[in-house]
Amino acid sequence: MSAYHVDIPAAETILLPDPAGWPLVACTPTELARLRAAWNAGQGPAYDAVAGRVRAAEKTTGGDIQFPPEGGQHNQWYQCDVCQIALERVDDTHHHCPKCDRVYSGYPYDQVIYQRQHYDLTRDADHNAWAYAITGDAAFAQRSRDILVGYGQRYLDYPLHSANQGTRDEPLRASGGHVFEQTLDEASWTREIASAYDLIRQSDVVSAQDHATIRDGLLRPLYENINAHHAGQSNWQTYHNSAFLYLGGLLGDVDIIRQALLDPENGFYYQMSVSVLPGGMWYENSWSYHFYTLSAIERTVETARRLGIDLFGLPQVHDMYTVALDYQMVDGTLPRFGDATTTRIPAANFEVAWHQWQDPAFHALLTETLSFAAVLYGRRAQVASLGSSAVGSVLKEGPGHAVLRIDGPSGPASAVLAFGPFGGFHGHFDKLSFVSFAMGQELAHDPGRAVSQAYRLPVHHDWYRPTISHNTVLVDRMSQEGASGVAEVFLHNGNLAAAVARTEAAYPGIVHRRLLLQRPSYLLIADELHATDGATHTFDWLYHQRGDVVTSSQATQTADVAGYGAGFDYIQDARVGSGDGAVHATFAVGADRTQVTIDDSAPVEVLVGTGVGGSVEDRVPLLHVTRSGRSAHFAAIVEPLRDGAVAGVEAVSMIHGAQGTWTVRVRFTDGAEEIFDHDAGGTTRVVEGIGVSAQLACLRREITGAVGLLGAAPALAAKP
Repeated sequence: MSAYHVDIPAAETILLPDPAGWPLVACTPTELARLRAAWNAGQGPAYDAVAGRVRAAEKTTGGDIQFPPEGGQHNQWYQCDVCQIALERVDDTHHHCPKCDRVYSGYPYDQVIYQRQHYDLTRDADHNAWAYAITGDAAFAQRSRDILVGYGQRYLDYPLHSANQGTRDEPLRASGGHVFEQTLDEASWTREIASAYDLIRQSDVVSAQDHATIRDGLLRPLYENINAHHAGQSNWQTYHNSAFLYLGGLLGDVDIIRQALLDPENGFYYQMSVSVLPGGMWYENSWSYHFYTLSAIERTVETARRLGIDLFGLPQVHDMYTVALDYQMVDGTLPRFGDATTTRIPAANFEVAWHQWQDPAFHALLTETLSFAAVLYGRRAQVASLGSSAVGSVLKEGPGHAVLRIDGPSGPASAVLAFGPFGGFHGHFDKLSFVSFAMGQELAHDPGRAVSQAYRLPVHHDWYRPTISHNTVLVDRMSQEGASGVAEVFLHNGNLAAAVARTEAAYPGIVHRRLLLQRPSYLLIADELHATDGATHTFDWLYHQRGDVVTSSQATQTADVAGYGAGFDYIQDARVGSGDGAVHATFAVGADRTQVTIDDSAPVEVLVGTGVGGSVEDRVPLLHVTRSGRSAHFAAIVEPLRDGAVAGVEAVSMIHGAQGTWTVRVRFTDGAEEIFDHDAGGTTRVVEGIGVSAQLACLRREITGAVGLLGAAPALAAKP
């Protein structure tokens, strides 16, 4: 799904500068001159930024260089198999579980430490190469040369291995490597290796034999190994392509450059045409993987620029930088979806963007203290304030998010409804889920993935990815299928922000329509579920919220819920109950709280407890409300309340008509009401005496009986 047209240049138009030019791929001569000028100044913010890199090199120069005996392994193996949490290093051959005290040793745990040691050596080579280029001190070049030659002497001697190999006899994948366990990691590693060689290659400490060892024993074999795995549409191939730019430039091989850019099923132009959703989001729909891939895109376009090739003109490149600006929540973080741990926009990505476009939207993301990159690109100081760049509510149809923002008595409030395309391997089964932020923090919680990157462990595929860990509706205690939805309504003004989305693919035979509506003092979630197969189903309304504890007068009986269905065994401190009335639950958030109220339209079973957050030891309070039938609907109010504040919402009700037609009434303690009338077809009708023809009509009845229209939204126009 792409709204971008990509003009692919002819292969013969791609030419390379003379590889004898220096520097070539690490930076340009002009950029190096800026760094040298800052160093020679001897003082000031720019000097401090550059001196930091030189000082880091000074700490390693002259020390012993210890190469690990073999390549490294993936961090996913550095987990306790029993407790499903990250291990702690005792020494290079002993690794401790902080929960059960079990000690692991040998393969693959020791090899994870080797991976870290390889990264440390690479950082040493990179820092020393930059220090040489800036200061001219040959001792720095010697250190970098020794590391690069060392890798050139042993790269092919390190056995090929791959990330799947929890034991050495597991079959080797084509995606394996020598120094690292994946072509992805070796491609990422290429930047430091190539930049270090570029910066020292004209030093007298590098002999003709050294050049041959580095080029023929490391750079060329590195290209050949990465090239053995064609990953197609993926963040992997994007890193492969970035590595090919570095290697092709240094080796003077225009065919490698053409492959990086023009390969019809793998190259940069192909990735830009198939992997960037309309608006700029990377197709995996996870902020961690969006920014991870953006780093590879940035390496590609910057290396190409230094080789005389302009890739910045593609709108996808600019949009990949700007898309996150529309998503910042009230606390400055980003909503977490898919395999994400990222919670903030990483400032490191935006020096390049600012240098290239001088876009005011990037201003607030730049660091006040000058960084090494800032000096490299010529920014002398923090730019003057350009005022607020606050964003209102937005509908992002490409990635499939409705971002709702309203100012309220407890401060700004925001919520995001997710309805977009499935994100593949790093996507989650979370259609029509939502997250919310109020009282200056995250409330409704999406767990993303484990901080320890526990992809191989049961907790990942039994909790993090499945529907049970998300704020949506679980059907028959089974996870959704990989699916997408469609937005039907989007409305925002100074009074409210609302969206309605629908999916018919998450569960075969089930139509699920959800309204998410943000008012200044509360968030409304209304769900209609209809079984087209005519069968009776179990519907679990799921809500996970950051806080200290959750309580409900309807759920007081301690229970073991492991047998309820897949993933329920991760729920702890469970209490259950049932009833016919409205559901009330309170989430304590420090001195504050949120009050959750759910309509009384049908009998319910109620479950409260805690689920998994950043790890199995990070507990997040949850509320599950269950109804059964051939159809079901839920209307819920989440009301954030500061310390000592009195709840304003007394009750919520939902009257269900024909499929796609319903009315939600929110009654306040002062007698006022707010009415939200939904009609999927947007037929002409009278609601509380007011004629409307919108899909969603929003009204308020004052205590006196007067009715005012808060807003109305027609059907969305069809968009690509």
